[in-house]
This record gives sequence, structure tokens and C-alpha cells, in this order.
Amino acid sequence: MDEVIAVFRMAGAILAGGESRRFGSPKAFAKQNGVYFFQRAVEALRPSVEELYIVSHPTLVARFQQEASEKVIVDDEKYRGQGPLAGIYTVMKQTEADWVFVLPCDMPYITDRTVEKMVSCIDDSFDIVVSAHFGRVQPLVGAYHRRVVADMEQLLMAGNNRMFLLLEKRRVRYVNETDFSEEPRVFRNMNYATECGDIVTEKEL
Repeated sequence: MDEVIAVFRMAGAILAGGESRRFGSPKAFAKQNGVYFFQRAVEALRPSVEELYIVSHPTLVARFQQEASEKVIVDDEKYRGQGPLAGIYTVMKQTEADWVFVLPCDMPYITDRTVEKMVSCIDDSFDIVVSAHFGRVQPLVGAYHRRVVADMEQLLMAGNNRMFLLLEKRRVRYVNETDFSEEPRVFRNMNYATECGDIVTEKEL
């Protein structure tokens, strides 16, 4: 009997709407080895998705439109300011894709290989597939099926915008070292500009 291979449509979402207060300047436009952080996320997602969205802070939209060819959007006005949950919800309302793969803009060491490995772990018996490497669940590194959009809206309407509340509501596959191994820095969020020597912030350019 022939193996049945699941076929689904995937969109990508780069979350770049945070205020980067601890970082000191917009993280998306910091550079790692001469490449903007947000471009690293684009490079990681592009091979695995059919369409790609950058969810921007309103003050950065014009800058992204100058620097990026991807679709640049801001959070749905009803839920603006409610963090990543609002950003993912907004992308889901824009796309007809079955899954949305999410990355933050502050993980410059993540690669297309890592995303492809995560995508290979998608199982339609789950609603959400996220990284839990090194004992740390990362809701902003993974894929969300559009089945979750109603739960997302319910949480946003109630002002309960913590990503973990959504995970508690749905069937989640947590991908870790037993699925595939990676270097620790691949899943590292850059919260402070001094964390790595090959990173240059806008203030230093």
C-alpha cells in the first residue's frame, strides 16, 4: 500500500511588533554579520512557506516597506497592543493557508534547516507544533493550524493574551531533542544588544 503524504498550505509570520525596550533599538534592524535580524527570519522561513508576512509595530511599517519585499501588516486594530497572540491572529485573518509558521525577529541564528525540521514534525492530529528544546517551551517558534483562530479571538476579546493560555486549550506537539538536535544558540532570543559579539545595533551603525 502506498504511503499517504499529507499536503497542506503554509504561511509564514515574522513577529516584529515589539518595542525592544531592553534592546535599546528596534531588534528587527539590528545586524548579525551584516544582515538584519528580520532578514535572517525571512531566510529561515522562505523555503517552507507559500507566503510571508512581517507583523510590524506601526512606527516601523514605512521602514520595513523600504527594506523588505514581504507583506508588512500591523495588528488588527481591535486587538492592537496584545502582543504575539494578536500578531498571529492577524496573520491568520489575512491568509487562507492551513498552517502559519511563526518566528520572532530576535533569533538571528535560526536557519531554514531548523524550520524545515520543525515543519517535518507537523502532524494534523495536533493543532499546534512548537519547539521545546533544552527544556524551554517556545510558543513563538512553531506552527499553528487555522483551527485555533476562534480560540485566539476568544482569548483576545477577554484580554487574556498569554500564548500559554492558547497552548492549554489545544492539542500541542512539543518538539525537542528527541525529534532533532540543535545548537543552543539557534533558539536564543537576543534581548540585550551586548549578548553576542557579532551583533551590531542601529545605534552602532
